[in-house]
Amino acid sequence: MSLNKNLGLEDLLKDLLDKRDKKDKDCGVENILKKLPPNYPVGGVFVKGQFIPVSFFSNLCDCLAYFIDEDGQVIVIDVDKITGIAFGEDVAPE
Repeated sequence: MSLNKNLGLEDLLKDLLDKRDKKDKDCGVENILKKLPPNYPVGGVFVKGQFIPVSFFSNLCDCLAYFIDEDGQVIVIDVDKITGIAFGEDVAPE
């Protein structure tokens, strides 16, 4: 019998990882996007610290988020790479 089994560390680690995986599925950007209707206005998304301006959220499919920018271009981003979402309009000063 291994030392890990004797201390119950293997079971404890498995329980912690299971709880973390469940928590990750219950919250985060993907969960927010699942609740948004198509054509919902979005100011932009953050990917690896970079701001990507978008105008609308289109849909979510197979872990990919689809957005439309101001020129009507479709922008597809892996949901796991999105670290933040900006809502609201960015009004430029006159």
